[in-house]
Amino acid sequence: MELELDVTGPRIREEKGPTHRNGRAISRKMKRRRLVDKKGRVHLNYVNVPDRGKLYYLSDQFTTLIEARWRYVILIFSLVFIVSWLVFGSIWWGIYSYRLKYSNITCIEKVHSWTSAFLFSLETQTTIGYGGRQITPDCPEGVICLLIQCIIGLLISSTMLGLIFAKLSRPHRRRTTILFSRHAVIGPRDGKLFLMFRIADLRKKQLIESHIRVYFIRRHKTLEGEEIGCFRQPLPFTYDNDNDDDEKVFLFAPVVLLHEINEDSPFFDYSADDLLFADFEIVVLLEGIVEPTGMTMQARTSYVGEEIHWGHLFVDIMSYKDTSIGDGHFSVDISRFHETFKVHLPRGSAREFYKARRDRNGRANEQENSQQQEMEENIDLTDASHSGISLVPNGDVGKQAAVTKL
Repeated sequence: MELELDVTGPRIREEKGPTHRNGRAISRKMKRRRLVDKKGRVHLNYVNVPDRGKLYYLSDQFTTLIEARWRYVILIFSLVFIVSWLVFGSIWWGIYSYRLKYSNITCIEKVHSWTSAFLFSLETQTTIGYGGRQITPDCPEGVICLLIQCIIGLLISSTMLGLIFAKLSRPHRRRTTILFSRHAVIGPRDGKLFLMFRIADLRKKQLIESHIRVYFIRRHKTLEGEEIGCFRQPLPFTYDNDNDDDEKVFLFAPVVLLHEINEDSPFFDYSADDLLFADFEIVVLLEGIVEPTGMTMQARTSYVGEEIHWGHLFVDIMSYKDTSIGDGHFSVDISRFHETFKVHLPRGSAREFYKARRDRNGRANEQENSQQQEMEENIDLTDASHSGISLVPNGDVGKQAAVTKL
């Protein structure tokens, strides 16, 4: 089975001039293929599926109806109800006509045409009961037909009710209150280099057991020559000063997630310019349990190379507001959620960043050691002068002794 990426939509972007975020003039067209777009939709189509594969959706009708659009669901159930009324209306008219013609027995009162039989079918299945039309005990087949229609009508109504409840209780709309920053950033924090993006939950009732997973997706060719079109490499992420690699995250306030760019990171050899042309995608998955319904929801987004700002950090959007009434509260300015600011960071790769820092630390240590050694020598000389001992060259030691004897 062949997988084909759905790359519909604008894929070609042309960047010109020095206004580019990395400060370098670019005049070329870049094609970006996305597996997951910013709204969390997966662009993946299955092609060349066997003929039997077309029936896969029909083998799981309930799930297919839940995933269908509302207009199709309403249309399908309207047709089911109308068809059932028409079928049983025709059956009732056949029973009435047959008994009246061959047995001269009236099975249904006040039914004189097919239209009146259809109305009787509608009143029976919907339990309207206007009180005019009713069956008589003279036709046992009419009683059996009444039981069958009531059971079928109940099944249709219960299925419709369950489907509507299932569609309304789905938590897929819950992800609209989960915010991901439009861009990721690469910047220093406490002497280390991190890939960062920000996430927030706008609802006051946060997700329960929320955890996040991040994947670095690219094409990969193995040593044996095998080509993998969707090679997924998990990226470990932490937040704040949490050194645990646990995927759980508490979203009571906006949090910046951190991926340390070290030797184990795929970004260790990427420079600022390499990010613009590298063909990769960072897919972010946030899962959690919605407290009111107890259902699991998933929010998705992704970042490509041109959406990663080099030498940037996120602005602080939390502040404390003290009020005269009460104890005050913290405020989060969502209007600045996506804002970043520039910091000094060389445009080289993380490998060069850490190498340059080691060289600076080595030179600083050598300079500090030499200064410390000079200070120790000066201290020794000072102590010697204070003790009354004069230091003379070795050749003058004898002369000094002779003068002393005289």
